[in-house]
Amino acid sequence: RGLLPDSQSGFRERFRLQTRLLLFLEDIYSLMSNSAPVCTIFVDFRAAFDQLWFLGCIGKLRNLGIPSSFLNWIELWFNNRRCFIEINASKSRWFSIEKGGPQESVLTPTLFITYNCDIGSSLSSCISHFFADDLSGIMAGQLGINYSSQCLDLEKRVKVFLDQLEYYSCLTDQPINFNKTEAMFTAPAIVHPNFVIHFCHGTKEIIKWVPEYKYLGYLISSKLGWDIWLFFSISS
Repeated sequence: RGLLPDSQSGFRERFRLQTRLLLFLEDIYSLMSNSAPVCTIFVDFRAAFDQLWFLGCIGKLRNLGIPSSFLNWIELWFNNRRCFIEINASKSRWFSIEKGGPQESVLTPTLFITYNCDIGSSLSSCISHFFADDLSGIMAGQLGINYSSQCLDLEKRVKVFLDQLEYYSCLTDQPINFNKTEAMFTAPAIVHPNFVIHFCHGTKEIIKWVPEYKYLGYLISSKLGWDIWLFFSISS
């Protein structure tokens, strides 16, 4: 209690998905009301719960001040975990693992969000929202300058955000799925972003701009209207 930030709504009592969605939209509307272009990056962590690093998690929990009695119990829960791979009814031999919690356990998501409780402070260049392993980072161009300069400033902020995200990903051994990480550009006028987002230094990985994104089960468009969501709701 008190360890998790308010920006994390997943697997927590009295934290609703719809509230997270409304807070997310409110932040974008607030930034746009100042006539600033906004970039939202939706980050997809690769097989998030399966990448939970045992030693890193225990070390993080110890630094957070978790009582030793709980810490010892969690460490025993992690120890001697094994798995096998099954393809077309053929099973591999059992082998030991050092990452990943069982999907059916309620403890796995709890440990995951606790392990990543400091990610918001590590991504200080953006307004961050979390729902379990879903991360969205919101950035806006500087106020009080012309639109072209705002876009240049926004591009710099996006690069800082990605540098911070890359560092956190390496530090926590939590890989990011480049193919499913996407960006959405929102501005008072209907325009398109004029810069390319490269994910990591020295790579050709590019984050794709999308006109709409399904966030927490709801379709969000760059126009921030509800027409797409209403259309699909009525159609289904």
